[in-house]
Amino acid sequence: MPLNAVTSHAVSIQHHSIHYLERKGRTSDSPLLILFHGFPENAHAWEALINVLPSNYHIIAPDLPGYHQSESLPDSSDYQVPSLVTRMGEFVRTVSQGRKAILVGHDWGGAIAWPLAAFQPDLFLKLVIINAAHPSTFTQALKASSAQRKKSEYIKALAAEDAEIVLQQTDFAMLKDMLGTAMFESSGHKANEKSYGARLLRSWRNNQTLTAMLNYYREMPQMAPDEHAPDAELSRIHVPLLRVSLPTLVLWGRLDDAFDEGILNGLATYVPDLRIVYHDTATHWVHREQASWAAREITDFIT
Repeated sequence: MPLNAVTSHAVSIQHHSIHYLERKGRTSDSPLLILFHGFPENAHAWEALINVLPSNYHIIAPDLPGYHQSESLPDSSDYQVPSLVTRMGEFVRTVSQGRKAILVGHDWGGAIAWPLAAFQPDLFLKLVIINAAHPSTFTQALKASSAQRKKSEYIKALAAEDAEIVLQQTDFAMLKDMLGTAMFESSGHKANEKSYGARLLRSWRNNQTLTAMLNYYREMPQMAPDEHAPDAELSRIHVPLLRVSLPTLVLWGRLDDAFDEGILNGLATYVPDLRIVYHDTATHWVHREQASWAAREITDFIT
């Protein structure tokens, strides 16, 4: 096996298998990074970043529970954020083997990483967030910003009872549009069976996996209100108080279709040891589009 090869593993957490990719570091004290992907991706979303991060970093990238090669959970309530945080905390504790890690989260992976870093900070040295909203500022933005409410309208389609049927009947057009259709143009060719687009499509076509992915949205604590929701409805939205004491780096692609940049306003109130770095031309998928830039920023933050 070549040095720094990415290998595939699985571990049982709370009696359910979590699959993960691993690239070992060169030494026993190499920095340990644990990467949580977002919707509708999987652990392979990180390959571009892994390839340009320093070769001495030890990297572990799981498929989130229910995604791709990780086992689906038995009940939809298992996809509620507190349950996911507990499960992924146990995963980190298991694979880190007593070492403190740098936790990196994007999108839904970030939605888990924020509270995991808040409630189990003993597991980590630092936190890196890539285009993932902090629960407190995101909820505040839903109350105050019609722009954010408009950007969050897609959530209702994914949480709908017939979401699986609609996605399958349209050959996952909504998910392809999210990620960029170019990724899927050659995914059906035999020579491209191992491409990331082909891996995603095979995963989405598994009914159990698709339902698991959608359950993350169905079990959200609060559904995003309509763009023009009345004040009475907005006043009932509860803003959680989530403080993160770890040194935190936020990398932000400014052309994000899912989040209005205003959700970063006031973030330092909840995350006092904070650094935010923007990329003017990156979208929500900055970890793949600008992997070298992200790797440089993460490396500077770690060292």
